[in-house]
Amino acid sequence: MCANPLSDAMDPDLQTVLDALTSEPCRDVLRSLDRPLTAAAVAERCGVSESTAHRALERMVAAGMLRKRERTDAATYGIDFEEVVVRTADGDLDLEVAGPSRSAAEQLSALWADVQAEAGGGE
Repeated sequence: MCANPLSDAMDPDLQTVLDALTSEPCRDVLRSLDRPLTAAAVAERCGVSESTAHRALERMVAAGMLRKRERTDAATYGIDFEEVVVRTADGDLDLEVAGPSRSAAEQLSALWADVQAEAGGGE
């Protein structure tokens, strides 16, 4: 079995993940996501403004913790990790955001669907 060529390109940096995990709004958003939701729905569940919810959601997308699906009416966000692991290696910290197992073909298919949606030809 060959390694996934996309995995290294999608790894977030340590500080981005730590910033998201130490942000109270981000943690509140994670608790609210029992299924993929729009920013408006997350804002309502968390009792925050839509702009606050959107900032937290995008912060966690950048951290590799959420998956954003572009739709014609509004994007939805869903949890896209199972664990966050921080290790020490030779005096440095090493980070892994472990997501659900998906093949490179599944990842490319999802990426293509997002491109189509942004171009107006998707769902």
